[in-house]
Amino acid sequence: MLNFDGKTVLMAGGAGYLALPVSKLLAQQGANVVLADINPERLAIAEAELKALARGVLALPLDIGDEDSILAAVRGAAKTFGKLDGVVNATFGSTGKRFEELTAADFDRTNRLNLTGSFLLAREAAKHMGPGSAMVLYASMYGVVAPNPANYPGDMAPNPIEYGAGKAGMIQMVRYMAGHFGPAGIRVNAVAPGPYPHQATQDNAEFMQNLSRQTMLGRIGRQDEMAGPTAFLLSDAASYITGHCLNVDGGWTAW
Repeated sequence: MLNFDGKTVLMAGGAGYLALPVSKLLAQQGANVVLADINPERLAIAEAELKALARGVLALPLDIGDEDSILAAVRGAAKTFGKLDGVVNATFGSTGKRFEELTAADFDRTNRLNLTGSFLLAREAAKHMGPGSAMVLYASMYGVVAPNPANYPGDMAPNPIEYGAGKAGMIQMVRYMAGHFGPAGIRVNAVAPGPYPHQATQDNAEFMQNLSRQTMLGRIGRQDEMAGPTAFLLSDAASYITGHCLNVDGGWTAW
């Protein structure tokens, strides 16, 4: 059911921390994987790793905040492989600023990435997708619930408002697009990662303890634990699932 032989999946942000394990899993399951990422060094490393696993690998630059870049990446993927069977959007924008420091330009720029870019990517990709294909957009637990300031020790800023607002909007956009693309046989779902902090943040022991304590499983997520849920939603095993947001958060949002 997770066989992707002959299928092509565009991975937007595909060389990133949570998306790279997804890209690898899809390659291992026979997919043609199009890695699209803004970071050229990270993209080159990911491309080399995937080419050790599969032959159908293409790396393309992608700036999710630039419409021309989005269109070029989608069209480049479709031109190379003829069609798209899946799209994963694991890009995001965040200022990291405190509520009081955030400017209007900061807010607008971030949601140009989280919302407008996601909309443009999905609309263009759908032109190259047929019945049975699927999209998965990466939301966040902070698009579902608010960050608890008590989890952030010392002068550490809570997860910023513009990020959470954008990811909440993305979940609603997934519902809308599921209805819009449903008649064409294209499924659209979201995944909402829970606490998957990067290594730099994991050096803060108190913060890690706070995050772990707030999950039902008593631990943070492993980098690879988004791969299976994402591949599932792309696969034929999820053929009757659309308009859904799958929380992959160790129970964080279920309390």
